Amino acid sequence: MNFFAELKRRNVIRMAGLYLVGAWLLTQVSSTVLPMFDAPAWLPRSIVVLLAIGFVPALIFAWVFELTPQGLKRDEEVKPEESIAPQTARRMDRLIIAMLALALAYFGFDKFVLAPRRDAALVVATTQAVTATTAAAAAPAVDAHSIAVLPFVNMSGDAANEYFSDGISEEILNVLARTVGLQVAARTSSFSFKGKNQEIPEIARQLQVRMVLEGSVRKQDDRVRITAQLIDANKGYHVWSQTYDRKLSDIFAIQDEIAKAIGNELQVQIVGASENGKSAGGTRNLQAYDLYLRGIALWQTRRGDALWQAVELFENAVKADPKYAQGYAGLALIYSIMGAYTARIPFAETLQRARDSAERALAIDAALPEAYAALGRVAVQERRRATGDALLNRSIELRPSFATAYQWRGMLLMSSGDFGGGLASLERATALDPRSLIVAENHAFALRVLGRDAEARERCLRALEIDPAWFGCLEDVVLVDLQSRNFGEARVMLERLASAKNSSAVAQGRELTEALNGGADDKHALARRYAALPFDSGLDQASGNALEGYDMPAMLILLGEPGLALDYLERLAPEIAGTADWTVMLPAMDPIRCDPRFVAVVQRLKTTDPHAPKVCAKKV
Repeated sequence: MNFFAELKRRNVIRMAGLYLVGAWLLTQVSSTVLPMFDAPAWLPRSIVVLLAIGFVPALIFAWVFELTPQGLKRDEEVKPEESIAPQTARRMDRLIIAMLALALAYFGFDKFVLAPRRDAALVVATTQAVTATTAAAAAPAVDAHSIAVLPFVNMSGDAANEYFSDGISEEILNVLARTVGLQVAARTSSFSFKGKNQEIPEIARQLQVRMVLEGSVRKQDDRVRITAQLIDANKGYHVWSQTYDRKLSDIFAIQDEIAKAIGNELQVQIVGASENGKSAGGTRNLQAYDLYLRGIALWQTRRGDALWQAVELFENAVKADPKYAQGYAGLALIYSIMGAYTARIPFAETLQRARDSAERALAIDAALPEAYAALGRVAVQERRRATGDALLNRSIELRPSFATAYQWRGMLLMSSGDFGGGLASLERATALDPRSLIVAENHAFALRVLGRDAEARERCLRALEIDPAWFGCLEDVVLVDLQSRNFGEARVMLERLASAKNSSAVAQGRELTEALNGGADDKHALARRYAALPFDSGLDQASGNALEGYDMPAMLILLGEPGLALDYLERLAPEIAGTADWTVMLPAMDPIRCDPRFVAVVQRLKTTDPHAPKVCAKKV
């Protein structure tokens, strides 16, 4: 009992209470404040350990020393008249009370203000973590040997050199795309991010690639400086970077050096690099190369006027270098699709020009994938299906990441009745070129063939987010909406289609939807007018029609005129257009599929009708 009294006299008990309250308060404050400053996890733990260690020394200090007017003195040295123990005790009591009040105030603030906020933040963080984990689990696995080449930034200070920096990127992309085992995002998709301030991981996610190559080009007089850097999008760091400061005449060698450096980093053998300082198409002529880069940029647009400009550029390129194989291949690509985008030249002539250009390209360089792809498309248009398939397969062998070849082969297989193979090829084209408008349109058409209209519509709506005026997908959405009798949306889309493709068809949306909602006389009159249109009337700026010829039979059936649909098909079948066979694959043809006239059209098209056995069995 005397010992306890002595503890009280020496203020040891008060010191213990004061120390514990202060330590608790300090611990609570530090645990709340330090994380706000990203303090390391060991710092709050260290504070608790130090406070625990200091507890015993504090009690010993209170036992041994006493505060006097003359300062701290050892207890046995304090004279009775010097002792201020009562005053010290009162001060310590007031201090303990203040500390307890402060601790209680902080406890209430923490419980009713800070704790709810922490809980809410924890819920948000947990939700985000779960969402991220779920998204990561649901996301398709990305091949480690996959890459996107972004358009290099033009640092020349002259917007007229934009095509040159783009061309450098595309040539590197083409070299990489020849490599087996390396998935390369197509130009259309990777270049869609040009001028957009998006993070590399987000770009990689949208293009479904692991690596991203970006860089810049500065062209001045006869000098060029190219900076390139390879980024691992998963880890977010630079794998490789290099700056090349050379003469402009070394541009082809620089492209190959960059491609080979990437191959070394990804541990793949780059097989597309050129030799002897030539570009991938085999020229040392900078003027020819310059013209080619301008032309290939226009080929991507799929617009009639732009395609004619590209023809002129490619023709000038091969004039500058008559042995420039890539220039001839560019002409072949343009002419192989020209008939679908312009009526300025007979369709058969476009195919003949495409064949001539491709054969000249292959006579110079027998390993050009573009030339084989163009010949394959020509064969498909002429319904030489087996030959077209072989040529497109050869193009894919030479460039495993050639999205256009997969796209064209997919449509060939679909129109040949091989729905599984066709869809798989189009899905591969989509994976290689997820932001390509023409691939999206073809993919949507394949889904329509399979009766998956809702998916087709959604596929095209995503493409229209990229380009709201892409007439190919506008038409697919129109056809789906009309088939589902969603006339309001169909009219809006038809008006957009007319604005983007054929201004003379501005009233088509109104007249078609009103006829479908009106009487038989209205439908019959409009159907007779449509049935008289030539198959390429959508390209005629005075026709009043913005729809493709291969969709017109479906319109005639929808208007209640199956006989006129058969008449139109019989007239369309002899055309060397390669599109009548697309028509017969559509489920919209089911009302006339079993008619002998329809069966005869299928035979004339040298194809098969996979829908017929199922549809016609029900009508027997």
